[in-house]
Formats: sequence, structure tokens, C-alpha cells
Amino acid sequence: MKKKIIFAVIWSLAAYFFYEFFKTADLNRTWKEIETAHSRWLVVAILFNLSILLVWTSLWNILVPKNISVSFSKLFQANTFMSTSCNTLPFPGGHAVGLVLLARLAKLKHSVALSVLALDQMMEGIVKVVVLTLAASFSPLPEQMRQGITVFIVLIAIFSAFMFYAAHKIPKIASEDEEISPSILFRVKKFVSQWAGHLELLKDYRVFSAGLFLALIMMALQALGIWAAQKSLGQELPFWTTILVMAALNLATILPLTPGNFGVYEATAFLIYKFSGLSPEMALSLALLQHICFLIPMAGTGWVILLAQSLNLLNGKYKKRASLE
Repeated sequence: MKKKIIFAVIWSLAAYFFYEFFKTADLNRTWKEIETAHSRWLVVAILFNLSILLVWTSLWNILVPKNISVSFSKLFQANTFMSTSCNTLPFPGGHAVGLVLLARLAKLKHSVALSVLALDQMMEGIVKVVVLTLAASFSPLPEQMRQGITVFIVLIAIFSAFMFYAAHKIPKIASEDEEISPSILFRVKKFVSQWAGHLELLKDYRVFSAGLFLALIMMALQALGIWAAQKSLGQELPFWTTILVMAALNLATILPLTPGNFGVYEATAFLIYKFSGLSPEMALSLALLQHICFLIPMAGTGWVILLAQSLNLLNGKYKKRASLE
């Protein structure tokens, strides 16, 4: 019953965003704009967003401690399933699923899996700060967005400082000490110690730089996906508009309030495009097409892999049964 109430509230929130922000747009004209979209550019946008998953998996690959071997395919599988969850469930459901998947599919200890996700969020956060600062330097921003950027930068700075402190200052706890103090508090301290020990990337500036570079490529691919969606409707917008749209989306969707950020994503992109001088119909068309081109690979890839695995499993059972007969 509680889950039904929560989902009702979530989808009501999404409906509110759609109604409140898009009531100025003529839906018939919006649909006509969408019908004129060039499919070639939409496919390009989807491919750019699909590439994010490959780069994201490569980032995870270097975040896993050097003494642990995990195949790229297992990490990619866990990554796609987490991406599907993040674009299906509200916060923090997707990240919780990612933690479990890294532990089960990639066979990582929970302390290792948590360190990978924490480092991933740190890298992404630092690059988002760069993008937001870049957006602010290109154009005067709405006051609320400027305040949001300031708060986000402070939070990322605090989080990054804590991560570096944990990597360099939290002492290691020997396993044999558990016999002396088997309390719950000791187990928590031991887990935190193990987690901090897996943050070795923060002690190697070359690997750290490589991680930031991959996170930056992910952002670049996201920007290219937005640009391709704009091209599908024949829009030749200034480069700073694409950066501004991406920055606003990254700021507004930090904590997914609705499944797939439905409503929140569209409302954010819609407002920025209107702020940039586009008509309500064109702004809404771009917002919808961008989100669709983003969700197809980021949410759909996990479902495709899951379906393929299920079909292989059924096929294996069928062959086994046929051989017995």
C-alpha cells in the first residue's frame, strides 16, 4: 500500500511538471515539429548517448583496485543494469541496485563496490563543476540557477575533500584485531577502513587524471547527443546554448525525483530553450526528443541485455530437455 502511495505521489509530481511548464505550448504545433525531425540525426544522438555506457564502464574499470581482476563484460553488464535502474527508479534506488550488482555480477566485496561508486560520483561531480562554471562564463544565468551552482560546488568540494582524507588518513585495521573487539562498532570501523583502503586511485595522480578525462568524455558525449537532437529539428544554436542546457540538466537531475526524471528533465530543458529565445513549441519538441534519445540507450540497453540472457537461458534449458528426450 505504501509503495502504491509513493508511486502515485511520484507520478503526480511528474504530471505537475508537465502541466505547469508546458501549458504555454501548443501541443498540436509541438507534435508537428516532432514529426519533421530527421531520423538520421536522432540515430546519431542515440549513438552518442550509447557511447556514454562504454566510456562509463571504462571509468569503472580503472576505478577497481589494481589487485582485483574483473572482466570488462561483467562491468558493462553491471553498468547497464545500474543505468537502467537509475533511469527507472527515483533516488537512491538506482545507486543501491548498482552497489548490489557490482557485488554479485562483478564478484566484488561490498567495500570495493562502494569505493568504485563513490569514486565514480566524485569524478562525475568534479567534471559537472567544470561544466557548470563553463556555462556560467558563457551567459548570464537565472539567479536560482546561480544559487544552485554555488551550493553544488560547495557540496562537491566537501565530498572530494572527505574522499582524499579517507584515502590518505583513515588507518588500516588488521583482521586479527576483530577477535579482541568483535562489537558492531568495530565492524563498522573495519568496513570503513577497508573502503578507504580501496581508494588507491586518489594516491596516483596519473590514474586520477585518467579518471577525470573519461568523466569529461562522458560529458562531451552527452553534449554531442543534445547537439544531434537540436540538428534533427534543423536548429543551429550557439555552442554555449548546448553547454547551458547540459549544465542545467545535470544540476536539476542530480537527485532523480521521478522515474527516468520524467517531467523534471523536460521542464529544465524547456525553460533553458525558452530562455535562449526559442518558441514554446520548439523548446518542448527539443526537450522531448533529447530525453527520448537519452533514455533509449541509457535505460533500454540493460533491458536488452536482460532479455538476451533470458532467451539464452531458455534456449539452454530447451536444448538440455531435448537431449534428455
